[in-house]
Amino acid sequence: KFFRRHCAAAKILPLFDAILFLDADIGIVNPNRKIEEFMEDDIDVTFYDRFYNWEVMAGSYIAKNTQYAVDLLNEFADYEFKIPNSFHGTDNGALHIFLAEKLFPQASIETNICKKVYAKSNGFDDLFTYEACVRAIFGAGTDFGKVRILRKGTGWARDGWLTSMLWNPEVDFMFHGWKTGQLRETPHRKLM
Repeated sequence: KFFRRHCAAAKILPLFDAILFLDADIGIVNPNRKIEEFMEDDIDVTFYDRFYNWEVMAGSYIAKNTQYAVDLLNEFADYEFKIPNSFHGTDNGALHIFLAEKLFPQASIETNICKKVYAKSNGFDDLFTYEACVRAIFGAGTDFGKVRILRKGTGWARDGWLTSMLWNPEVDFMFHGWKTGQLRETPHRKLM
């Protein structure tokens, strides 16, 4: 089901100028911000880095109505059939090796090293090690042709549990992780 949602996104994308794909547990905390703040004319697909690890977020992205974006989403959806028989992290884990193969075809030696780590993954520590391996291939860049990966803290959403669901009106737009089991009562603090 996790990969099929990207196929569905590719199917509806031609009906719109752009789409904002969101996990079901993402919500707006600051209605004064706009998604257009995160869009650039020459970028077809925009992802963002999760704040607490090396992960590129697969559960939220902006895709413009271009053939490149439609093709990328369809190719990513088809990656379901290439994931290893390991603790693979579904589409979150697969996005990394998919992007490495797509954006850095000349780095096949490095990509194959990361694939070996991915194939032996037994838990989150291994998965995060694999993701860090792939991110080393990407280097410090953020723009990769028609794909952008926004740096930590600069995306439109972040995991709300990092700050006990407290948000900053100058920085925050959306929170990820609004699952019933993760929600806690908001701390009562005096605002100055």
